[in-house]
Amino acid sequence: PAAIIGSARDGLAEALFNLASVLYQEDARDMALVYARLALDIRKDYPAAQVLLGDLLAGEKLYAEAVTVYKGVDTKSPFGWQARLALADALNRIDRTPEAVTLLQAMSDERKDSSDAPLMLGDILRSSDRFEEAAKAYDQAIARIGELKKEHWSLLYYRGIAFERSKQWDKAEADFLKALEFEPDQPYVLNYLAYTWVDKGLNYDRALTMLNKAVEEKPEDGYIVDSLGWVYFRLGKYDQAVEQLERAVELVPGDAVINDHLGDAYW
Repeated sequence: PAAIIGSARDGLAEALFNLASVLYQEDARDMALVYARLALDIRKDYPAAQVLLGDLLAGEKLYAEAVTVYKGVDTKSPFGWQARLALADALNRIDRTPEAVTLLQAMSDERKDSSDAPLMLGDILRSSDRFEEAAKAYDQAIARIGELKKEHWSLLYYRGIAFERSKQWDKAEADFLKALEFEPDQPYVLNYLAYTWVDKGLNYDRALTMLNKAVEEKPEDGYIVDSLGWVYFRLGKYDQAVEQLERAVELVPGDAVINDHLGDAYW
């Protein structure tokens, strides 16, 4: 195999890159940025340092600058795929979402055995309120993963949200329940499923148990506390509803829906 270090300049660039990597891991980002730029000043075609520099810039929310760096990474290098995923994320964050979607669709077609591109595509489409398309992207990611395991609970949760928001409730409910098989005490899944049940007039008693558990896990989350108050309201337990909804408003005072729920309970 060809030598990794071909000259003294390459060796110096490698040393500077290694310093930048260690500093990045220690969260000394300013100095990491200096060393990464020095490494690239000495060796222009250095994909590992380019990706690190892009990550540092993205970490400082300098997404436009990060896009330029990621685009400069050779797509044929071992870091090319990672750079393109990071590029898609940076493009989305500067409201160039159509470019990010096009890139991820092409990557999904390019590596049909890889789940990372369709997974990120699903996340971006979901955050853009394109829920039906997001669900299809998550379907593709899950099909490529094969047998789901405990660590995939969040993927089921996000696909469940996409299904629910695109009016495919039966599929959404199945995903939420499966996610809870993997993580029975996961507060966000408990909250989403229980609140939706209550909103649909279903399973009040089970929803109440789930929301009490969710509040126990996340007592400072105003949205989860609101859900608990709302199920008490729907059960006609208005005093308990007021108690929880007042606390929810204290936690998230600027949310219109929570204030509306509290108004209903007062009324």
